[in-house]
Amino acid sequence: MSEITEYLNQKGIAYKQQGGEVIITCPNCHKEKLYINTRSLLYHCFYCETINPESLYAKGHFSQFQESFGDIISITPSYKETPFQIKEEKNFTNLVQRYKFNLKESKAGQKYLYNRGFDENDIERFNLGFVEMKGESWISIPAFEDDVPKFIKYRKITNNTDLKKYERQFGSKTILYNQDVLKKYDEVYIVGGEFDAMMMIKNGYENTVASTSGEGALTSYMYDKLYLKNNFILILDSDPVGQKAARDVWAKRLGVGRCHNITLPKDEDINSFFLKYGAEEFQKYLEKKYQFKVEGVSSLQDVLYDMYRRASEETSVYSLPWPSINRKLGGGVEKKQLITIGGQAGIGKTSGVLQVAYHFATVHSIPVLITCLEMSEIKLATKIIQLHNDLDYQEIDPNHALAYANDMENLPIYFAYSPTITPEIYYNTVKEARNRYGCELFIFDNLQLLVRTGEESDIGKVTKMFKNTIAMGLDVIMCLVSQPRKLNADREPTYDDLKGSSAISQDSDIVLLIHRKRKTDAEGFDAFESKTSVIIDKSRFSSGGRSYLTFIGEKSRFDEE
Repeated sequence: MSEITEYLNQKGIAYKQQGGEVIITCPNCHKEKLYINTRSLLYHCFYCETINPESLYAKGHFSQFQESFGDIISITPSYKETPFQIKEEKNFTNLVQRYKFNLKESKAGQKYLYNRGFDENDIERFNLGFVEMKGESWISIPAFEDDVPKFIKYRKITNNTDLKKYERQFGSKTILYNQDVLKKYDEVYIVGGEFDAMMMIKNGYENTVASTSGEGALTSYMYDKLYLKNNFILILDSDPVGQKAARDVWAKRLGVGRCHNITLPKDEDINSFFLKYGAEEFQKYLEKKYQFKVEGVSSLQDVLYDMYRRASEETSVYSLPWPSINRKLGGGVEKKQLITIGGQAGIGKTSGVLQVAYHFATVHSIPVLITCLEMSEIKLATKIIQLHNDLDYQEIDPNHALAYANDMENLPIYFAYSPTITPEIYYNTVKEARNRYGCELFIFDNLQLLVRTGEESDIGKVTKMFKNTIAMGLDVIMCLVSQPRKLNADREPTYDDLKGSSAISQDSDIVLLIHRKRKTDAEGFDAFESKTSVIIDKSRFSSGGRSYLTFIGEKSRFDEE
């Protein structure tokens, strides 16, 4: 059963199957004219396309269809863009023209480009230029949006300093190189860089784009430009970094079913390949395109090859904010894991997981989606502000919200909340957040508010979804907050105390239990101590143990003792 038919059955929507497409009655025109492709997940209504092409149901992606039914939650960034924050986009036309003139006078710049296989016609077509700055010589490479240069990258061609070989013009908008071509084509080549894209275009592959931020960078803006296309052919570097980007960024987020990969010979990029072997040989490689394996049944050879490939890649273990806990976890946590954090109410679980979210966003540059069912987005954002600026809660001034927003505008933290959330809606939202925003850490607070029946079987189904369908199926890290049963204040919890079902501990790869004793001060006020015991009660791949942290309540964070 495909993702499409499973969803339609769940919603009780009648459908017919015709080859690789599913046909339903369009919710807009009420005619049986809406076709959904089960491979690309794209849909179109023949009638709406003709009568009202601007209609949501005229053409779109299946995720838009789900959102229109309320089955994907609206996602909010950690800052909300206001009219005061909308930045004026730069138009670099004057700079582009100046650098083009400079290149006509620079024999060094022309020689560099000729050696890379580009002639005078290419230089003019791609608006290449030359500039001297910071003690180096650079080739300027502009990228256009609606025929306006909104981005300029500089490629260093001398080696007088330790500067990196690429820089970007301040104020450049992060867009796709050659993205205006997307208006014309439904099949798109995605390559590793601007020179590779230029070489493809020069050789007749006009429908080629490249990320202007590196071959592993797929921003939400780029995703929105691409996700309504039918087919993608990925030609990134053949080294482990390039192939990891092809598999774990582009194919994963755009859809394995509509992506084909091409691997060039070792140490060759597209630019060098064409210079060395020519267009005819390149065509032979195109005929060898293949799709990445869809998760499911694997042969032993597949598994061992995957083990070898992963061994050659960068480490896949991600640290938490606390070194003492990392040591007991074998360095940290990994993708495909479900981490459950438990503890009494008011003990600091939400503060702890927000500290994890902030750590992943700042230290690992991994986008995070936070769903909290008992705290508003403003309260959550306030805690992020505290972590970012080392502030007490009382020191935060709501009148400074725009300043906080500007300071944290590149922090990849997102929030999602719905009072009518269900496990199915949460899964759909997670998948959309992974695809559109690149989120790889998901935090849900808390399990018992999602499954209000309290039935052990219901909780077991949901924890299995968190582990198998989300963490394993989507190749992400899932962090789940769970409440324990009512405990004696002085007794330390175990995973058996988590409320609802033994499945919570069984499905979790790691269970962290937070415990703080209560004490009564001289005035008779009863409160938790700041000293915190973190019990690693389960760790599937390490020995576990205990660490001690100090809870700094006024700053909403845990510190090492």
